[in-house]
Amino acid sequence: MKTVHFLVTCVLWLLAPLCAHAHKPSDSYLTLTARPGAVVDVVWHVALRDLDGELSLDANDDGRLTWGEVRNRWGDMLRFVRPHLRLSRDGAVCATVDESAAPPALIAHTDGQYAVFAWSQLCEQRPGPAWQGVGMAYSLFALTDPTHRGIVRWRRQAEGAMPTELGVVVVGAGRPSHTQTWGEFTESGPAQPVDRTALTHAASAAVAMAPSAASAAASRDGRPSPLTQVLRTVREGVDHIAAGTDHILFLVSLLLVSVWQRPRASAMTPRPMADWLPRTRWLGAVGEVLRLVTAFTVAHSLTLALAAFGVLSPPSRWVESLIALSVLVAALDNLWPILRAPRWAVVFGFGLVHGFGFAGAMQDLGLSSQDLAWPLLGFNLGVELGQLLLVACVLPLSFWLRRTAFYRMAVVLPGSAVIAALALVWFVERATDRVILGWGG
Repeated sequence: MKTVHFLVTCVLWLLAPLCAHAHKPSDSYLTLTARPGAVVDVVWHVALRDLDGELSLDANDDGRLTWGEVRNRWGDMLRFVRPHLRLSRDGAVCATVDESAAPPALIAHTDGQYAVFAWSQLCEQRPGPAWQGVGMAYSLFALTDPTHRGIVRWRRQAEGAMPTELGVVVVGAGRPSHTQTWGEFTESGPAQPVDRTALTHAASAAVAMAPSAASAAASRDGRPSPLTQVLRTVREGVDHIAAGTDHILFLVSLLLVSVWQRPRASAMTPRPMADWLPRTRWLGAVGEVLRLVTAFTVAHSLTLALAAFGVLSPPSRWVESLIALSVLVAALDNLWPILRAPRWAVVFGFGLVHGFGFAGAMQDLGLSSQDLAWPLLGFNLGVELGQLLLVACVLPLSFWLRRTAFYRMAVVLPGSAVIAALALVWFVERATDRVILGWGG
């Protein structure tokens, strides 16, 4: 028994650093709108919690940010954020229009309050079409948080028309730059001189429009193909699984015991893990995993679509708490069966909850329904690919070790206990909005 306790302690110390990634990863939301006259309107949503970590915005250190504290430090925040976005055209850096900065504003995303920074940049004017492309270099939080992502919406807006969506791209430490190319503004004619004072009003108006402005496009010139839109968000789906420790541990809890069979009597009289029998055939384990993964996939795909399209939008705090509860129940069920229904049915129910968790990143893009379909498909495919990679890593090793006492006593028992302990911490943290043991959750 001392050996088991020692193993639990060791695994707990190994998994403790993962706790900080159990919530939604650090994201910012950037909208770049190109207009005639070589002007780019920038609207950038950055999480207050991330800015507080960099700039210590909480003046009285009471754990809560007030509007007064945010407003008093707005200039510092703007000066911190601006240098981490570099726009250029054919190698020439686009100039920031200083007087175009919009007044302080906040906006609520699914995971908290974000500061809204808005300004305009003026690129070098040249003969011919106003635009043939623009490059973007992104470095926000690159030195302090390598998992941070910038979710970028590219748009173009002809004179007198509504903005047209050009697509979504995700940037970060692994992909710090991107170049967007599109056709010329045929509706507006040659580029005209730009009135810099008018940029102030344009940037302020952009705050009100983003991120949920309707995108009624008069032209689709320069818009990426459906395949391009899908491929852009496949990686985002894989990264979301990789960064979501709670989703990973839920699946690991299911995979650990998928190579065993519960005694038939356990349906009426639950029996401990020690009485479970190893599966004799590889196909039996694969079949069990396929049932569980299929149930989870169908369920989370359903709620992911409903949430992303705005049909259902439960509070993020409830969703995150229920996700933690699902991890806790799955891990405890490995130690002593507490679920009476077939496991695939229970997994389907939990998958519905996890789908709302996946939807957070898609909802916060602010895309209209007509612009969301292909990115949503790519994101969903990425989530499935991430799950399959996890299955491919865990299942063969589990099947190979399934008959050994080492697997039962040194892997499944302490592993499930540690997962349950972490999930309990996450559940209490998320339900009460408090940090326990300094782990963050």
